[in-house]
Amino acid sequence: MYFTLAVSAATPERCAALVGAAQGTDPRIMPIPGPAQVAWRSPDQRAAVLCWPGGRPSGASHAGTIWADLAVRGPATLCARTGLAPVDPVYLAEIPGAVVVSDRACWAAAVAGRLADHDPVMVGAFLSLGYPVGAATAFQGVRALGGDRRLRVTSGTPVTSRAHDEQAKGDPRAGTAQGAAQVAMALVEAVRPLGQASGPVELSLTGGKDSRLIAAALTAAGVPFRARTHGFADHPDVVIAGMIAGRLGVEHTITEPRPAGTPDEADVLARLRSAVLVSDGMLSAFENVGSGVRPDPQRGGEPVQAGGHGGELLRGGYAQAAWRTPAALGAARAAELFRRMTTRRLSLLRPGPAGAYLASLAPSAAAVARGPLPALDDFYLVNRAGRWSAAARQAYLLRSALVQPLFADRVVRAARAVPLRHRMSDRLHRDVLALLCPELAGLPLAGSPWYGEPRTPANVLRVPAALGDWRRDYGEGMAKFLRGYVLDHGDASPMFGIVRRGAAERSLSPPQADAHAVWALATLAALLSGDWLNARR
Repeated sequence: MYFTLAVSAATPERCAALVGAAQGTDPRIMPIPGPAQVAWRSPDQRAAVLCWPGGRPSGASHAGTIWADLAVRGPATLCARTGLAPVDPVYLAEIPGAVVVSDRACWAAAVAGRLADHDPVMVGAFLSLGYPVGAATAFQGVRALGGDRRLRVTSGTPVTSRAHDEQAKGDPRAGTAQGAAQVAMALVEAVRPLGQASGPVELSLTGGKDSRLIAAALTAAGVPFRARTHGFADHPDVVIAGMIAGRLGVEHTITEPRPAGTPDEADVLARLRSAVLVSDGMLSAFENVGSGVRPDPQRGGEPVQAGGHGGELLRGGYAQAAWRTPAALGAARAAELFRRMTTRRLSLLRPGPAGAYLASLAPSAAAVARGPLPALDDFYLVNRAGRWSAAARQAYLLRSALVQPLFADRVVRAARAVPLRHRMSDRLHRDVLALLCPELAGLPLAGSPWYGEPRTPANVLRVPAALGDWRRDYGEGMAKFLRGYVLDHGDASPMFGIVRRGAAERSLSPPQADAHAVWALATLAALLSGDWLNARR
């Protein structure tokens, strides 16, 4: 894993100054050791591409999203591109006389001099949703490039356009047969290159719907793989994953969870700091993304990790939750779901930041009013997949090579071309599975059945009640530590210029019933105070 930053400026002097700032970036803001080096510089000295750490032979980014157009004559042109689900993010900072493009938001912010300029819109989304929305990042003046976008920057002037003329939209008169065939073909093509991987391919296999689809695609593509499931031997995920592996004849390894216990305050402090560091300030420490702050260099032969992340895109995203109600209630249910999801902790914000956050939601709210279910489908694609998954993916990639075929652009486009009602009903998912590996279609599921099927012991193994989760069920000592951390660091940061202190104190008072709010506040305290820069202490 490495990070890329590109600079395009109106003059060679401006470019040289920004390149110097990029090379002199405080290494504490980067989750892997540096330093940065120039990988490419234009002949006219007005554009450059840097990599962190250096030593990269080409000027292209890790995911191929940022590069220099070497074929252009005249002024050098920098390019960037995102997929329909922009899980490999591109961040853009426009400053006088120049543009900075990077796949790491805080690096762009540091070079642009905006690392301490925090965006209240991101804070509002972080508290209610748990991830940014739209183009907002943790830093004002640094924005995320939207999905399906192409960016070209020449002499410090950016031009953004849609990568494709039309987004794929379903024909309501069409069935799923052709659409399922297109999705199946795209999925097989997405995993086929894994057959040439330098190390083994390991699939994180559960008893659900999505990872078995990846198992089916790997099998159809002829890619050798092994499976791994995390859980106790009698858990439905483990039992059903064993059935799938047995049916396919692949090796299946089970790793049992270690006994859970509440960590001490030092461990929680490290978790808060590292969550900001590895997620670029965009995910709460409630999420399990904070480990592996300084990963060891990947060794040859390490397994490539594959998983079923992104399967909700085949099922209509947030729309499915609103659709599973009587039709007459569907629109009202969708509007209520959107309101509750996006504004559940709005009372934590001061009036100005709350207004700015609500304004950022206005286009999505208007779309929900016009067409509730398609709007919820789009909101999932743009924000849950495009922002939450992008931040989580960056954190996971620090630990190992990760492949998420359901996010592949061809797969997403093919799925979105299928009418929404066929996705929400699980028909697309089931049809693709039947095409790729029909012997897996009849195996039971863990947790919930296919839509429209009754829950019976034959088709669903019930998932037992979850064991205690220390992130929710911590004791009085941890509650006191988190409260003190938020309130003390808030005095040394802009936090209480954005968050209402009284509302925060009420959320942090015993019994701290809303654990997600507590963790979000504590993570924001680490971000806004700058304490996250101590992650490696």
